[in-house]
Amino acid sequence: MKKSNKKYKNKYDRMANAPVKGLISSLAVPTIITMLVSAIYNMADSYFVGKIDTTSVASIGIVFSIMTLLQAIGFFLGNGSGVMISTLLGEKKKNLAQIYANVAFFTAFIIGIVMALAGLFFSANLAKLLGATESTIESASGYLKYILFGSPFILGSFVINNQLRYQGSAIYSMAGILSGSILNIIIDPLFIFTFKLGVQGAAIATIVSQFVGFIVLIIGTLKGGNIRLTLKKFKPNRKILLSIFKNGLPSLARQGVQTVATICLNFACAPYGDAVVAGMSVFNRVMFLGFAVVIGFGQGYQPVCSFNNGAKNYKRVYDGYKFTARITTIIITVFAVIAFIFAPQLISIFRNDAEVIEIGTKALRYQCIAMPLLGYCTASNMLMQSLKISGKATILALARQGIFYVPLILLLPRFIDTMGIILTQPIADLLSFVMTLFLVTPTSKRLKSKSTK
Repeated sequence: MKKSNKKYKNKYDRMANAPVKGLISSLAVPTIITMLVSAIYNMADSYFVGKIDTTSVASIGIVFSIMTLLQAIGFFLGNGSGVMISTLLGEKKKNLAQIYANVAFFTAFIIGIVMALAGLFFSANLAKLLGATESTIESASGYLKYILFGSPFILGSFVINNQLRYQGSAIYSMAGILSGSILNIIIDPLFIFTFKLGVQGAAIATIVSQFVGFIVLIIGTLKGGNIRLTLKKFKPNRKILLSIFKNGLPSLARQGVQTVATICLNFACAPYGDAVVAGMSVFNRVMFLGFAVVIGFGQGYQPVCSFNNGAKNYKRVYDGYKFTARITTIIITVFAVIAFIFAPQLISIFRNDAEVIEIGTKALRYQCIAMPLLGYCTASNMLMQSLKISGKATILALARQGIFYVPLILLLPRFIDTMGIILTQPIADLLSFVMTLFLVTPTSKRLKSKSTK
């Protein structure tokens, strides 16, 4: 029988004693909702900009790599500090956990200010580096400038979001992300069409929404016994920074290599025209929708894993891992079946262009074949990072979009043209699955053995 949260004296008691499946699910549901709405909000720009023209869709696809870079930095510092926060709370060392939280947040905000200045003065040059062509440079650089201007609040939001999750307060994390995402969907058409700002209007709507979400997340840190953000606790030193960097490295690798992969994809698609760039951009948006659920469930497991590892309750760590791997595999398999059947309809939502639909549909259907493998890979990566096995976790984080994807996207199109672009991701996912089995199996066996003692 499911236990009510009211039976637990406090957050510590709940994380240590609540049934693992129910606990992970309760933490995962707000995170999944957050990820889904974030995915929809990321797709909102594509949807509304798709009403302008194909070149505009290609432009925001090019700048998408910067969004993944911002996410990489935010998750690097957010997860890096979050692992330590959850572990320290499990060890009942709240004061030290507060220092980790504040060091990570204010570091992210400072980096955001630097990126905002770079966007203000060098947006055109940066757009070219991201793969913008003569036809997309103007709209891409305009979109990029505004996105980077909002960097401090975007990065700050990612850090707070992850820190709240690791404290077992996913509901407050959800409130912050949802408020910004829903607002973005509402005001996107206002800035794009009513104010006639086009692609730049989409970027302005994004940063306004991100700022609102940031404020809601700040309020969340003041609720439910969560760690508060204050300059008094901003006490960076070598040990703390290295610990954050080490534990956050898998997240930086996973998200950062996505930036590199997207740039490589832009350059690989460019010789075949804006329609191919737009088609692959829309494909990635649709894929992110399914992947968001898997990532969300995996993130629901992370605080349970870190906390109980700190408390030395290895049975809960192992049981949670098994449950997460199984449920994410089921979820992504169902999504794959639906996406395969309705691929043309899903792609056409964003751009009703025959060439865009053709390339996006092919890419999505081939990807659906490999998609069921992502559940196990994601759960395993979350396990390794949460156990602070950062070396293997970083390799696994790099595998899908870096170790395998980047060489394949640079090589395959030279031999089989656009089909090489289409096949790159599913082949990379298959190879990543094999590597995950090889690297994670010894750890899961040791964890199983410790859980029976």
